[in-house]
Amino acid sequence: MRRLALPWFLAALVCCGSAMAEMRWPVDPRTVGEISDVLRLVVAVAPSAGVDGEDIHSGQALQHFYRTRDYAPAWIDASGVALQTTDVLERLRRAWIEGLEPARYHVAAIETLAQHASDVEQLAQLDLLLSDAFLSYARDVREGRVRPAHVDPTWRITAESFDYAAALETALAEQTAAATLDTMPPPHEGYRRLRVALARYNAVERRGGWPVLPRGKEPLKQDMRDKRVPLLRTRLVMAGMMRDEPVRDELLFDEELDKVVRHFQQLHGLEPDGVVGEGTRAALNVPVQERVRGVVLNMERWRWLPRKLPARYAAVNMAGFELALYDAGLPIREMRVIIGRDQRQTPALATRITSLVLNPYWYVPETVLREDLLPKLARNPALLTDLRLKVFSDLRGQGTEVNPAKLDWARYEAKPFPYTLRQDPGPGNALGRYKFILADSPAIYLHDTPHPGQFHARSLALSSGCIRVEEPSELAAFLFGQHWDAEKFAASLASGRPQHIELPEPVPVFLLYFTTWVNELNELHIRKDIYGRDTRLYELLTHEGGVP
Repeated sequence: MRRLALPWFLAALVCCGSAMAEMRWPVDPRTVGEISDVLRLVVAVAPSAGVDGEDIHSGQALQHFYRTRDYAPAWIDASGVALQTTDVLERLRRAWIEGLEPARYHVAAIETLAQHASDVEQLAQLDLLLSDAFLSYARDVREGRVRPAHVDPTWRITAESFDYAAALETALAEQTAAATLDTMPPPHEGYRRLRVALARYNAVERRGGWPVLPRGKEPLKQDMRDKRVPLLRTRLVMAGMMRDEPVRDELLFDEELDKVVRHFQQLHGLEPDGVVGEGTRAALNVPVQERVRGVVLNMERWRWLPRKLPARYAAVNMAGFELALYDAGLPIREMRVIIGRDQRQTPALATRITSLVLNPYWYVPETVLREDLLPKLARNPALLTDLRLKVFSDLRGQGTEVNPAKLDWARYEAKPFPYTLRQDPGPGNALGRYKFILADSPAIYLHDTPHPGQFHARSLALSSGCIRVEEPSELAAFLFGQHWDAEKFAASLASGRPQHIELPEPVPVFLLYFTTWVNELNELHIRKDIYGRDTRLYELLTHEGGVP
């Protein structure tokens, strides 16, 4: 194969900035043809064999891209190496800004080849690695490195399709490769705010992290003087929660520090009592590297969502035990929710609320029946009366009522139960007085509860999968909008009779899982990974080699 005396212009390509984007260096047309011949051979095996020790991540998209252009090089032509390569390489170097690992996108290998390529094989490798870097980075930052169903098997949000090979072809033709990459991250404000938080945490990490607050003889609280107070203050300053200003008494836990500590506790889902006990101290002492990881994992989750959200919708954040109502794209109301416990996790899904049932019946779900009720009824059939449950011959609860005294409850612990248990509307009904129906999700719905005191618990992962809403009447008013008639709905509730009401227009609803998020006030919230999905996601990302 013919050798090329070209390293001087390739080195210039790496060193030069975008101000030289109009300049190109000539390449012998025969060389371009030889590069194409090499690409025809290498592209076929690159996804499995890699390229000069570099794993190829874009797989079929890369092969499709070169096949549709008959294996002509993408970044090198008779005029030379496209100088938009410089700007693309700069974007790849800064992948950490998006919570991605630059090494995944062949940055070092591209730089080495750009400086030392001296034959056709190496130029072909350079072209291929640039294409794979563009395709894999675009996909990673747009839709995520991990398929959500691998983290959450119950995931029910459909991914949007996108033709990355076509996007690369267009970008090269229009010389907009770097600008095209800039359009790939999620456009949502929630993602952008996490990106800012990531930059702040990365800066703290580069400075060596924040101080560790040691255990003392007693918890820290207001009006105490303690040598740990300056460390506490420094820690909160580094988190951006208070200003670094002189104080009269450095050892005094003053009123201002008390307010900041309470705010810290609120943002971390802790009891906001202002006392720095073991729980608060543990949260303060989480290494900044772990906080970086949490931000990165939740940036990944934003990539799994539709790029265009509706103007008016409801969103449940399961990890935050919160339901937010959005109008014109802005949150207008928030309320607490109870979600499925770990053994019966609430699925992540995107659907629509289509209707409302006032004074609903409760048909005992199969899982609750099999795992919770039947063992208890086998020991104490009278429990059926205590729970106001009736037995019906039809599995949908519409058949004839059956006398429970004639049933041998013990036999159904090991055999299928051919009946339905139904609870009538009224005080104590498990669904309360409101049931919100979701399209295509008959087993999952939002509803009221007869036990509002449960919303004061620290952890609200208590249900069997459905979502209990703290303020169901406010949710109903939001769903009906201008068609809401408070007096009419109050009269329907007072009747005690079940009433099914279709919404004037279905309202989108998202059931999501964010353990770290930044609100509209730029406050970073952190919650426990109650379902272990952060752990699973981190394992998968680490396996993929994509964690900074």
